[in-house]
Amino acid sequence: MIYEGKEGLFALFREHYENTDLHINDIHRREISINVFSPELKGWSRHLYFQNKDDLKERTTQRKPPAGLFSSTAYYLDPNEKVPRKRDLIGCDFVIDLDDDMLDYENRFDFIDDMRKKTKAIIDRFLPDLGFDLDEILIDFSGKKGFHLTFETEALKSLDQPSRRQIIDYIMATKLNRDALLEGNRLSKYGWNKQLMYFISKLVKDPSEKHMQLYFAKNKVKKISSLLSDPAVIARLKTGSLVDFNKKVLVIGMMKEHRINIQKIVDKKPTVDLHRTFRVPGSLHPGSGLPCVRLTKYHLNSTELIIDEIMAVAGEDEVTVKLTKEVVIDFPVKKTFPAGVQKMKRYEALPALIVECKKHWYLE
Repeated sequence: MIYEGKEGLFALFREHYENTDLHINDIHRREISINVFSPELKGWSRHLYFQNKDDLKERTTQRKPPAGLFSSTAYYLDPNEKVPRKRDLIGCDFVIDLDDDMLDYENRFDFIDDMRKKTKAIIDRFLPDLGFDLDEILIDFSGKKGFHLTFETEALKSLDQPSRRQIIDYIMATKLNRDALLEGNRLSKYGWNKQLMYFISKLVKDPSEKHMQLYFAKNKVKKISSLLSDPAVIARLKTGSLVDFNKKVLVIGMMKEHRINIQKIVDKKPTVDLHRTFRVPGSLHPGSGLPCVRLTKYHLNSTELIIDEIMAVAGEDEVTVKLTKEVVIDFPVKKTFPAGVQKMKRYEALPALIVECKKHWYLE
């Protein structure tokens, strides 16, 4: 078979849904939404109900498959009801949405590599302090812009909006009292003081002036770099003493690091919104052609592991595609396919036909 144009793209999507595992627990209690291939992807079928995943799979393998597939984080007594407040909310998963802009990166590999490190930092540095059981965490690559961290535990399902807001505010340092940090000019393992320990450890690993320039004003860089290269200073730091440093300067640097690596990628609204829908793990993203993929904490140790999982879920078999023009894809790195008939991996064919068809897929 030769995959060509929008019909070839639809065929690839259908074949994907025939073979993929969609990760949705208790589907009969959730609202399902389908994004349809349409101008600017503005077409939607919302408030859908499916008794089980087999029924949903039947819908996804029709002639025109869904462009995107979403499930509510909430559980309802009556998911059929179109007005959310009338559905009788039972509970809601706790989800942290992490996104960044792909435009800042050369290719998908570099983007995933950076987002992997930032996602891991949030999990390791903040969630244990907030009492989260990391053995219960579900990690998903969204298929394009980032990662979703989900907890489906009963205790968290019952959290109200103010409690959810308080948790996400802690992670984002909203209204943080900086003056209360580093009491007695000493490091501490508790609360937000612990974040300074992470920050200083990061600086000690690379005390170069180039690294310091990311977080400190130019007139402070040389001195801090020199201090962190002094064994005597490092020895005092290990005892918790900050006698060699200006507390205010350290806190300013820590907050800048936090803005760059944590605050920038956290989307607060989805955590607090009890009726939000998220892309279903296992489904395809119409913007990238890549699948939303369920991961483990182990995957976050290596970008290559994540890339391998994306390839496996998308498909590593070879398919034949006909392109009417030259196409450039960015997964895992940039690659150019000339116009004409050629063989490529399925995980390449999906984004290649997305690029070819994205301006025309809504035409009948």
